[in-house]
Amino acid sequence: MTHDKHGRDLIELGPAELVLARCEAFRQNDFSFIYHSYHDDAPFLQAFADCRDYLDYAGQALQGSFRINDCRIGRMRAVADDEVQVLFFMEIDCEGVIHKTIEMACMKRTAQGWRYHSGAKRPLEDFDSPLEGIDFDEFLDCATLVFF
Repeated sequence: MTHDKHGRDLIELGPAELVLARCEAFRQNDFSFIYHSYHDDAPFLQAFADCRDYLDYAGQALQGSFRINDCRIGRMRAVADDEVQVLFFMEIDCEGVIHKTIEMACMKRTAQGWRYHSGAKRPLEDFDSPLEGIDFDEFLDCATLVFF
């Protein structure tokens, strides 16, 4: 079983809790947790169909290359009975360069609990509103938004 930092089974985490648990897993270089928190239909798994391949990649390319300074949930909305979108703020230090983004995670419910399906992000400077005022419509109002 895959557990978050508090020892909870992945199946016990709600959508916002899963976003925060994934953030903490990145902080702790727990890439196995990250991998197992993906939905089976996630576009990410097209690149990494095998957990070992991802762990090898993460160990070489991700581990130590950035530090998450902050992660805060902004808003959440249900788009279907088994699908929720979560807007959240991230501040990441990437080799001394601070990146502040607003991200949207698309979470889908499975028999094993909520899983991360896909997401999109935009730089915080794209928005005139204060962080608390950014909503889904404003986030999605971008002709070049890419989901990954």
